[in-house]
Order: sequence, then structure tokens, then C-alpha cells
Amino acid sequence: MSRHDHLYRMAERYYANGQVDDAIDMLLQSLGEDPDQSDAHAFLSLCLIKRNRLHAAEMEAARALELEPESPFAHLAAAIAAIARRSLKQAQAHLDSARELQPDSAAIADAYARLYLAWGRDAQALEEARRACELDPDDPDYPALLASLELRRGDRARAEALARDVLRGHPEHVEALCVLGHCELAAGRTDSARDHAAWALQIDPMDGEALTLMAAVKARRSWALGLWWRFQSFISAGSRTRAVVLLIGMFLIYRIALIALPQNGLPQWTGPLSYAWLLFCAYTWIAPSLFWRSVKKELEQVKLRPGF
Repeated sequence: MSRHDHLYRMAERYYANGQVDDAIDMLLQSLGEDPDQSDAHAFLSLCLIKRNRLHAAEMEAARALELEPESPFAHLAAAIAAIARRSLKQAQAHLDSARELQPDSAAIADAYARLYLAWGRDAQALEEARRACELDPDDPDYPALLASLELRRGDRARAEALARDVLRGHPEHVEALCVLGHCELAAGRTDSARDHAAWALQIDPMDGEALTLMAAVKARRSWALGLWWRFQSFISAGSRTRAVVLLIGMFLIYRIALIALPQNGLPQWTGPLSYAWLLFCAYTWIAPSLFWRSVKKELEQVKLRPGF
């Protein structure tokens, strides 16, 4: 085995265990010795996406494609970077190219599922996630994504069963832990949900899904912040168009009420209504900062119960 292969295998192992920084270190060492490795650049791009360094990830994917334009893995990395940057049409073009080069790749089906999920096309996302599971039944990432999609469409029992199956063989799989945590939260078992969030965050403290789960647990426990969280969840559930329409609709209702109240002999209510609207705007402005400050404080004291 060459030194490049050794470092690459080590990076794969670290990445699979959620040790993204260590995986990046291995890949940088490999590229430091030989900077013309397309697969290492593509893999580094995936690691950088995990760390939310999207511009650097895009550059690494572009370098991988420059070195090997017909590499399905390089197209896959470029597609995932584009999804992270919400350049969805660009991502689809890369995935189409990757699928032409490697039609039966489970990783490409998984990326299509994540693309359709970002697009809000849940049915197509579910279809691609199932395809990925069929193509590679041994990889825990694909049933974990399928579990997430089943939860999203409301089949909590199916999502929980899939997540437990993944965790039976891979107890530190972050995505499966988060899905199971959301299932526990939906069932009202808040302490168990928090344990799952804490476990996921100990594996990968920067994982977005784990942070979201922890935030959801905190929201459930806090009356004041919970109001904002529920409002935010209601507004953001669905497409951006829906969110914009809802926000514009709320503002129009407020303006119509301001005009209608004096015309109906209730001018004394326009003042309280204006103050209520002002308080609502201030609350939705301040609450996110308070919320994330609270989450940060929570993370500093995260400890698993003995025997968990």
C-alpha cells in the first residue's frame, strides 16, 4: 500500500467516525506530498462542506474536476458543494454527469435524494434514498437518510425502526442518532431526545442536525423561546415561497386591521395593535440571539448520564 493510499484510508476511517478534522489533516498531508490527486481533492471538498467552509470546498471540487474531468467522484463532490451553496441547478448538472459515468452508484443516488430534499421535492428524494439503500444495503448513511425522509413525511414508526437498525450496527452514526432523537422528542420523551442530541454533539460538535435537535429540545423546555421556535418552525416548514407568502400575509392583515378598526368605531385599539406588532417584531429579532446563546451554554455542560 502506498503512503497516499494509507493516508486516504485513514481519512475515510476518520470521516466515517465523525472525526472530520482528523480526516482533513490526513488529506492535507497526502496532498502536501502529491498535490495532483483528484480523489483526495474531492474527498477534502466533502470534509470542508462538513465544516461549512463552502468556498474552499467548491475550490477543492473544481480542482478535482480539473485534474480528472471524467471522475464521477469529482462530479459528486462538486454537486454536494453546489447543494450546500444552494446552487441546485448546478448540482443537478454535476449529478447528471456523475450518473452517466457511473449509473449504479449508491452515493450518487444519495446525493440526488439530498438535492431533491433541498428542492422540496420530497417524493423524488424518497425514491432516490430507497434506490441508494437497494444499491448498497451495507452502508449506514443511506438508511439514515431514508429514516430522516420518513420522519419528514410523518411516518415516525418507520423512521424510528430505520434509525435503530443503523444504530444497532453503528452506534455513533450522527444522522441516525438525530433522527431517533427527533422521534423521541415527538413522542414527548424530552430527556431521551436530549441524550441523543448530546451523544451526537460529542461525536461531531459542529453537526447541523445535532445542533438543530438540541435546539428543538431546548425549545420544548422553554416557554418564551419555545414560542419563537414554534413560530420559526411553522414559517420555515415548506418552500421559501410559502414562507414569503405567510410573512406578507401577516403584514397585510396587520395593515388592514389598522385601517378597519377606526372605520368600525374602534380607534382606541389601533395604538395597542401597533404596540403589539412592534413587540412581535422585536421578539422575532431578539429571540434567535437569545436562543443560540442558550444552546451554546447548554453545549458547554453536555455530559452523558453514567451507563447511557
